[in-house]
Amino acid sequence: MNRTEEIELLEQLEQWNSKDEYSQCIQAIEAIPEQERGYLLTVKLSRAYSNLAVLGDHGVHGTDGEVDGDLIRHAIDLLESVRTQGENDPYWNSRMGYSCLMAYRSAATAYEYAKCWLALAPDDPAAQKLVRDCEEYLEEEKALEIDLKEREEFIRRETPDDEKGVICK
Repeated sequence: MNRTEEIELLEQLEQWNSKDEYSQCIQAIEAIPEQERGYLLTVKLSRAYSNLAVLGDHGVHGTDGEVDGDLIRHAIDLLESVRTQGENDPYWNSRMGYSCLMAYRSAATAYEYAKCWLALAPDDPAAQKLVRDCEEYLEEEKALEIDLKEREEFIRRETPDDEKGVICK
């Protein structure tokens, strides 16, 4: 693939992406032999897989909260395959942050990538938002964990000994 063809493909990918046609992006990129894709097309392929996993073509999953775990993990594997080229790239970190947030349903891993993205692109409002969102999710997770521990302690204190398996004589 020459440079002109790659530029045309990248433009086409953006058009399909803006129309929520992620499967089209995947088919076009995967038609190129893996060894010829290079870094940018691999990251774009990961983006298409993560968007398909979370949103679905034409927003099929946009509101149901369902995430295809296999597709999102494949998106992460693709990003991992170009980690050495991507670690200092804001775009790679953004894709990894979003994908990890969706894959693991925990903000802890995504937060690390979001902070890296923000450090590499401090003026990027999307990076700032992902960092804030992760911080909010982490606070919520912490509050839920504290609430669960308090409930467990309350139940332990309020449960009679004979219901705890202790035999009173």
